[in-house]
This record gives sequence, structure tokens and C-alpha cells, in this order.
Amino acid sequence: MNTARIQNTLETLFQDSARWLHPGRRVVFWYDPEQQFISSFNELQLEGVKKLQLADTAFTVKYHLLVEQPNQTFLLYAPFAEPAPQENWLLDIQKSGLTFSADPAALIYADLGLRSRRLEIIIREQIKFFKSRKRTEALQAIGISPDSDERELLLAMLSVLAGLKVPDTGTLIRRVLLGGLLETDNALWSDIERFVSAEAFWEVAVEYTDLPKKHPSLNKLFTQLLVTHFAISLHGVIPPQLANQVISPGQRAYAFIDQWMRDQQDSSGWKTLSSEVAEQLQIFDAIENLEPEVLFEAASFEVVDQVLIRTCVKKLQTQTGQQKTELASWRTWLQTRHTLIWFPKYEKIYQALEAAIAILEFKQQYTGGFRQSAPVLFKAYASDLHLFDRAYRHFIVASDDAQGDILKGLIEDIENLYTQWFLDGLGEAWSDALSDHWELEGIASQSKFFGRHVFPILERSDREKVFVIISDALRYEVASELQEVIYKEMRGETELEAQFGVLPSVTRLGMAALLPGSKLELIPGDDDVRIDGLSTKGTVARQKVLTENSRVDSTVLNAKDLLAMSTEEGRLIVQPYRLIYIYHNVIDAIGDQASSERQALSACGTAISELLRLVKKICNSINGTNVIITADHGFLYQRCPIQEADKRPLPSGEAILESKRRYLLAREQVNDSTLLQFSLPYTENGIVAIVPRGSLRFAVQGAGAQFVHGGASLQEVCVPVITYHHQRAVKGDDGPARKVGVQVSARVRRVTNNRFSLTLVQTDAVEGKWRSRQITVALYDPQTNIPITDVRVTNLSSTSIYPSDREISLRLTVTTINPPTNVYLIVKDADDESELLKEPWAVSLGIANDFGDF
Repeated sequence: MNTARIQNTLETLFQDSARWLHPGRRVVFWYDPEQQFISSFNELQLEGVKKLQLADTAFTVKYHLLVEQPNQTFLLYAPFAEPAPQENWLLDIQKSGLTFSADPAALIYADLGLRSRRLEIIIREQIKFFKSRKRTEALQAIGISPDSDERELLLAMLSVLAGLKVPDTGTLIRRVLLGGLLETDNALWSDIERFVSAEAFWEVAVEYTDLPKKHPSLNKLFTQLLVTHFAISLHGVIPPQLANQVISPGQRAYAFIDQWMRDQQDSSGWKTLSSEVAEQLQIFDAIENLEPEVLFEAASFEVVDQVLIRTCVKKLQTQTGQQKTELASWRTWLQTRHTLIWFPKYEKIYQALEAAIAILEFKQQYTGGFRQSAPVLFKAYASDLHLFDRAYRHFIVASDDAQGDILKGLIEDIENLYTQWFLDGLGEAWSDALSDHWELEGIASQSKFFGRHVFPILERSDREKVFVIISDALRYEVASELQEVIYKEMRGETELEAQFGVLPSVTRLGMAALLPGSKLELIPGDDDVRIDGLSTKGTVARQKVLTENSRVDSTVLNAKDLLAMSTEEGRLIVQPYRLIYIYHNVIDAIGDQASSERQALSACGTAISELLRLVKKICNSINGTNVIITADHGFLYQRCPIQEADKRPLPSGEAILESKRRYLLAREQVNDSTLLQFSLPYTENGIVAIVPRGSLRFAVQGAGAQFVHGGASLQEVCVPVITYHHQRAVKGDDGPARKVGVQVSARVRRVTNNRFSLTLVQTDAVEGKWRSRQITVALYDPQTNIPITDVRVTNLSSTSIYPSDREISLRLTVTTINPPTNVYLIVKDADDESELLKEPWAVSLGIANDFGDF
């Protein structure tokens, strides 16, 4: 053995105060039964340390150490084996000091700074581990406490093999399991068997998880941990074939799996292992008949989502007929899935199911049909009925992106419900309510747009600018969603109004109706529409109309061009003008093409995003204050192909001046009582507009019949006007929007079972400036600030004005075996982990009950 190495080790041993239990003089015993290190002992030069080779009687040595030199530090070298305790007359001195050995295990023991002599034996037994310098240095870097016991040393060694920087039983077990559940194929497991021992791993694993000690294996370990987590998630309703896999007590198993699932780095590996076990245990067969109220909080296996989705689809398919049903529970159950681990994979399916529920709930509200006068029905569409179109759009967009064929039957049912009950029913009621003059008492006409919305702002001040955004085919239901988004995202005030659109509901006429002027003139067969004799075709012509008829400096911009400009470019281009018309075309550009009309509804989402960006650019970058968003017309859309029965023969004859799928212009009325015929206020010589009833189309050659406009349906002629007045930030302003708050609803703040329920109340409805919020909820140890329960994630997203509808019930599981009696319930914002609520709770667990309730 190198004398220098021995010298360095002994110097460290004498100088490191952490290794000594007392502040007095230090005595180190060195037993060398093979007398290998006599020469090394003689060569040692230790400052402040007196060397003494034991040869005299123990009495002489003790007298010398205790009486003659009681304060001197000694290295006592014994060229013989350590005596048995009952024969060791120097045992009292040896117990107050340290024992040194120069064999490899002893030197490692000394280098690690350990105190328990038992650990030197462990090191000697595991000497293979220390033959690697890399492993030894990693163990030293971990910084083991001098007072470590055997379990703590072995855990540190196992942690080194797992690549951990600090000893951690939970992470160690996770790393081993991530290596594979079959020991023969698990490289880390092979290292554990080779360099430490399988027994050492199972000692810490059994203690940490409560796994039964009999015949442990990696597959058994993960399976039982997972099934235990599953059993607790099921509120105790465990399938009989899985009952023998449940660990009791199960808190530790539940906590282990719960933490692993929420770990961003390791959750993907957990998913792989979970799917492997699900296949082994045939979990789908075991749970396919369980009720959704049992399953809805469980996420231990992916097949739970599959079972819930199948069950929900079947339930909804049975409700597309006439009978009523209570769908609120399903809505709650599906929303609970949003925060669980498998949700991203099935997000589009869940979105489609939630939209289908909204459609069915809506239908239940209108079992009596839609028969009303035209003004009342128009107002009803603007206030409520348009939400059916929105839900249908959300359903189609989500189902288009959903994986698999699980929604195939439901898609057909929802499509039939939308087209046959809503479009046909509403269309018939609306058609019957209309008169033969294209006007609606008490409803503002689209042709009055400029005078009602733009001119008052220009007249109010000679300095205010007005930005008018015209989005082609921005249907009212899309605009209502946009208005909600603007209201939440922006700082100002916004309102949505419905105006009665022009007929035919086509771009050239709708765009012209939004310009200033007194006389709107539609000429059949001409692509142009005139205002006060001025052309409105194209950008140059519209800018001329704006400037001449508004009597203010005006300009026309393209939305995409403005969005692409820098802040400086945007400010420069609008600086000379008070009136800026911005034309935006996303929905119509997609829908009016037969090759892309299938994407028309998804284009609505794109339009909402672009228009929000545009409003933000106007207000935040180029200092706009007054923004008005409107449309030239809406549209009709249905996903299923148009059947021949839904088409009407196209009238012919010299009287027909212009014909499209949704309208005709004619010199006079035609003799067909199945058509609607209107006299128009902006045509001369008795020209009439002729449209098919409801959502029917004329039989026109060519593709592209699913996305249409030009007719008189509410979806086409209920034209939105969003007015937004931006408010600048001022000192002390809290910002454009706030997230909703949360409170706890409980008579007592006490936990009496391992599994308990907790009711939270969302303090504000999600509307206007109040945004939804995702939160985490758990009980925390006040000393360590570590959760003693699983950490539940939930969304505060209710729009109800009634507090009882905004209650959220959560189930928490105590995951600590001996929790403190006084804890804190802490609710945090999931985005920034800020504490929203912190209140003291008491824990008073009686007999452990894994499946108890609060």
C-alpha cells in the first residue's frame, strides 16, 4: 500500500471534526494482524500526532495515555489482530476514538468519513462496487452523512448505479423500473446484482412501497403499485380479478405512482410500462362494465379513457332522438379528464363529445320548435340560437382531428340532428315568418352600418381614428366567440350587435353596404355595386367612396399586409388617416373553393386568432382606440353531402337575370310557391330576389354546395358588428383581465380518512374580464412544505352565474403513513405556482382505511 495514501487518509481522519463525537484529544487505533504496514507506520510523519506501537501491557499504555499525556493526540499501531471486546483492555479508549485499517475497504471507509464500523464490513463485502474509480468518486460526491447506517450506505451505492446525484429511494425505484420489467433485459438491474445486491434493492423498495416481501420481482413491483393506485382512484370499487394485486396500506404506492405520472421527464416511460401491464392484466375486459361515476377520476391505465369514451358515445347516440336526458354528469366527468395524463392523446375526442353534449342540451331547451315572428326569431338567434351553430362547428372541427373511428356513428347522428332538426326546423320557421319586403321592423339594416357605428365616432372629435375590420363571411356565431376572446384578452370595452344583412347575402353587395353613402344600387349581372353612383369594386374604388362620402382622410388596407408590418411601418401607414378600412379574408377564401370547403369550419378558428392579433396590433402597436369588426355576410355549412331532395330546380326564362346556388335575381316574381321572393330597397325597375326556403339550394352544376351564402337564412343574414373601445393602461391598473378566484366549502377543516372529499367553489363566473384558471390542490406538511396528499389538478372554468353550479368536488388521498396532525391546505395557480389559498387543517386518522370517504 502506498505510504503517501495512508498518510493522506490519516491526516484527514485526525483533522475532520465531523468524524469525531467529542471535542477532546483524538486517538486512532490501527490494527495490522498481518504486520504488512510496519514500515509504512515507521515512515509516517503526522503533525501534532504521537505514534505509539503497542507492545507493552495494556495497563502501561492506558497509564501513559490517561495519566502521563492525557491531552496528546495518538496514533496507536497494533501489529496484531483486534482483541475480542471482553479481552480488549483498551476498549474504553478505543470507543472514544476511531479505528483505522490500511486495507482497501478500510481506506474507502475512512475516505467516506463514516463512523459505524459495521459499514467497513459492508464495504468489504461490496468491494466490487469500489473497484471502479468513477463509482467511488460518485459515491463520495453524494456526500454521505458520517452517521449513516447500513441501509443509507447501500441506498447511496444503488443511487450511484442509477446515476442519481443524491440518494433518493423513489427516484431509484423509478429508474430501475424504467429499465424494463424483465430482469434479464434490464441493464441497471444487472449492475445492481453485480456491484451491490438484489437483496439491498428489495430492502429499500419494500420499505418504501409496502410491497409484500414474498418473491419480489420488478414486474410484480410495478404491477402492484399501479393496481393499488388504480384501486384507490376507483373509490374502492376494484374489479375482483385485480383485488389480489392491491398493496395494503396503499398510501405509499399511490403516492409513488402519482408523483411519477406528474413528472414531465419520466411520465412517457411510465405510460409505456402502464400499457404493458394493462395488456398483461387485460384491464379493458376488467373495467368495461364499470359505471362512469366510478371511472371518471382514474388515470392509471389508458384504457380507462377508451372505456369512458365508448360508454359516452353509446350514451349520446341513444339521446339524439326525442327523449330528454340529464347530461350534466357526463359534462362534469369529461371535464375532469382534462387534467389527467392521457387527455392530450384523446383531447379532440373529448372536445367533440363535449360539443355533442352542448348540442343535445340545446335541443332539450327547444323541444317546442322555433315558431316566432321574424323580429323575435332574429333576436333569439342573436342571443341564443347561434350557439347551436357554434357547438356544431366545434364538434366538426374536433371530430375531424380525432383519431380512430370511435366517433363515426355519433358524427352521423349529430349531422342528422343539425341538418334535419336545427337547420330545417329553424329555416322553416324563419321562412314562414318573413314578409315579401326585405326589411325587419326594429332591426338595424346592414346598409345603415356606417351611419350607426362609424360616423358618430368621426363626428365626436376631429382627432379620433376609426379602424373598421371587415372579415369576409365572419358568421355571427364566430364573431360572438371572437368578442368573448377580445373581452378576455384586451383591456377595453366591447359589445356585439346583430344587424339585418342585405339580400342577396353576397360579397359585392355586403361590402358595399358597409361603406358610407345614401343610395345603394345593385345591378343584376354586374360584379359591381354602386353607392351614390360610385363604384365599390376593388380597393381603389372603395377608398374613393370612403374619402368622398365620409369627408375625412381615409385609406384601405389588407389585413395580412398590416399584420406583416413592423410597429413603425404600421404607425406610418395609418398616421395621415382618420378612417382605416381593413379587409380580412380567411373563411370565405377557404369555403368558397370546392377543393377546400371541407376546411371552412376550421378556418373559423384561424380567423378568430388572426382577428385577435389584428386588434392587438391596432391597439397596442399603432395606438388605435376605436375598432369595429363586421362582415359582408355569413354562410351556411353542413358536412354531409347535399342530397337531391335538398335541391330545388333552378327557374328559367327571360325574367331571370342572375342565378346562384342560394339566390336568383329576376325582373319579376316567378310562379313557384315553394320559393321566397322579396322586393329589395336598393334595386330599381321592380327587380326581386328569389331564394329557396330554409337551407335548400338551387340545383346548380358543379361542386361546392356545402359552404354557401347568398340566401336569406339567419346564418347568412344575421351579420355581426363588434365594437371595441380600447383603454390604455394607467398607474395602478391590474391589467386587462383577472383569473377567477377560489374558496373552500367545508363545515370543518379536518381529515379523518386516508381518502377524503373536498369541495371548492369558483368565486367568479368565467365571463367578461374573468378568465379561467387551472389550480393545484393538496395538503402540505408545515415543517417541510412537502405535500402529504396527492396533488390534484383541476380547472376553474364554469360560466354559470350560480355559485352552486361552480362547485368542484375533489378526492384527495393521504400519501404519508404518519402525517402530522396540523397541516395546511394550499391551493396554487398551476401556471406560476403562486398561492391562492392557504388555511390550516387538522389530520386525525383513526384506523387506516385506504378507501374511506370524508
